[in-house]
Amino acid sequence: MRSMLDALFTRRAGLSELERLILAEAESCLRPDIAGLWRRQVGAINDVIRSPGGGSIRLRCVRRGRPVVDPALAWPNRREDCHLVTVVLQVEGGFSPVQARICSTQGYLSAIIYQGDAVYLEQLSKMRQAFDITIESHLVQDPALA
Repeated sequence: MRSMLDALFTRRAGLSELERLILAEAESCLRPDIAGLWRRQVGAINDVIRSPGGGSIRLRCVRRGRPVVDPALAWPNRREDCHLVTVVLQVEGGFSPVQARICSTQGYLSAIIYQGDAVYLEQLSKMRQAFDITIESHLVQDPALA
């Protein structure tokens, strides 16, 4: 009984290939010093909570069920809610573009919020076929600015 409960409550979802692609594209907008912090924060994410329907994704680093905050990983912009980067994904073939807004809370990556239907993109990323996809990123608020 104990091992079944451990499996239910300790297994954490990781980032999908699509989410990794979005975060990597967003990193390209950043200054090198902040990009290093960005990579370290992305590497520390071990708990991904997806909303039903895939409209938003919460990103966290947890240990023993509690969020872990490492001040060495935080960037200077520590606003409560901060829209950092918008990544626009467009699949060739008449699909509507999908915007992914990457947000932070108090200097840490906290969410990816989709505007548009990201479910089909997630399904395409799981298929083993090649698709032409155009990705653009736009810096909205610099995490280096306090």
